[in-house]
Amino acid sequence: MAEHSILIALFAPLVGAIAALPFRMRPQLAATIAIAAAAVALGASLSLIKFTATGEVLAIHVGGWSAPFGIVLVADAFSALMLVVCQLVVLAALIFGTFSLPARYHRRHLFPLILTLSLGTNGAFLTGDLFNLYVWFEVLLLSSFALMAMLRGAESRNAAWRYVVINLVSSILFLTAAGLIYGKTGTLNFAELHLRFAAAESSFLIDSSAALLFGAFGIKAALIPLAFWLPSAYPKLPPALSALFAGILTKVGLYAFYRFFGMVLTEGNSFPHREILFWVALVTMLGGVLGAVAQGDMRRILSFHIISQVGYMALALAIFTPLSLAAGIFYLAHHIIVKANLFLATGLVEKHAGSSDLAKVHGVLHSAPAIAILFAVPALSLAGLPPLSGFFAKFALLRAALTGGEWLAATMIVLVGLLTIFSMLKIWRNIFWGTPTALAETPPRPRAPLLATSSVLALLTIAIGIGCSPVLSLATQAAQGLLEPTAYLKAVLPDYAP
Repeated sequence: MAEHSILIALFAPLVGAIAALPFRMRPQLAATIAIAAAAVALGASLSLIKFTATGEVLAIHVGGWSAPFGIVLVADAFSALMLVVCQLVVLAALIFGTFSLPARYHRRHLFPLILTLSLGTNGAFLTGDLFNLYVWFEVLLLSSFALMAMLRGAESRNAAWRYVVINLVSSILFLTAAGLIYGKTGTLNFAELHLRFAAAESSFLIDSSAALLFGAFGIKAALIPLAFWLPSAYPKLPPALSALFAGILTKVGLYAFYRFFGMVLTEGNSFPHREILFWVALVTMLGGVLGAVAQGDMRRILSFHIISQVGYMALALAIFTPLSLAAGIFYLAHHIIVKANLFLATGLVEKHAGSSDLAKVHGVLHSAPAIAILFAVPALSLAGLPPLSGFFAKFALLRAALTGGEWLAATMIVLVGLLTIFSMLKIWRNIFWGTPTALAETPPRPRAPLLATSSVLALLTIAIGIGCSPVLSLATQAAQGLLEPTAYLKAVLPDYAP
């Protein structure tokens, strides 16, 4: 049955984590188990795409308890698409980490922790209620805390502490909001909340809960002014882990934004979340890219670009038209792959030249052309140049802004895009162009699995750009499911009659 794919996508990482746990001193075996588990989860996620692409929604009522009283797992086009791209990044991070991370990481249960993070991510995409969204958030955050705790050095540990503290604040806001919503409505099920919010008059409890969730999701998504923790934390991680974090964590926060403020909360609510999100998104776009332009290290430039690109996706939700939502969801899928690959390519540069500092490394194009190409593909896509995936994501969002008469948003999309191109050229001019840096010793050639992992993601970026129609169609179907959640309500609430 199709519903079995939901269970496989959710629990394959858990089974893999438990199976790999005893093999801390046998990292190759642990890595093989983890990679196999991630591949199984990816296969199940791909099968969910097949079932949900036409608008069908799959639901499992755990224990046979009907919603809203029982736990429900739900897969629609949006969650299926997010599952696929995030599992791709998990698989890439596992392979890259197997062949690049120091032994001390392997001895500290690296692979079970990555799979547990994957479990939390998949659970967040598949859950059908607000409380279990909180639970799955905590699962992935605890795993990320443990991975951050592996960092050495005072500066790295300070960055890890900031990451932990701000995310704990986010969790407190989230849990408080969930409690207030339950006190007002008597349920936390997304489908039931959609109906009750539509029927209820606006109240202080609902508005304050929405404001708290806005803050909680804003921290997790790294929206300015709640994004100060990200540029200090992500650059400290090894490339495989920074790719994992950069590709997935903020996007789970954005998914929560889209799911709650796009589907659950209705127009009749008086909390002006779209107006606030619109201005926050514009500030995030511009502030993130200006921060990137000011940096002198590849890792920090890319970390600030995470913030800037999150602004694009938040802007799509704020405009809130069928085209803008489809553009935002397509942007999410494209960016997860591109951003992860940029950090992997940075890892290749560091292995080759010993640093990612723009003042210390030059001429990588001449000394390692394969690495230069693997960086150029996602960099050009991030900048939005055709025919790569980033061009179609930005073009669709720009068209949505112009169609909706949002001239300020359209201007900001173009301006930030130009500044993104400038920052990517800054990296290219300093790191890849010019006379190769004299190295103390001949660098070892990058291991084939590292190049292969980055190459597959680069090819996917090209493929999504050249053959963007199926992904855009799926994103359009996902957007329609948020705007008109009738199929979702019928799948989750058996007694629902529109």
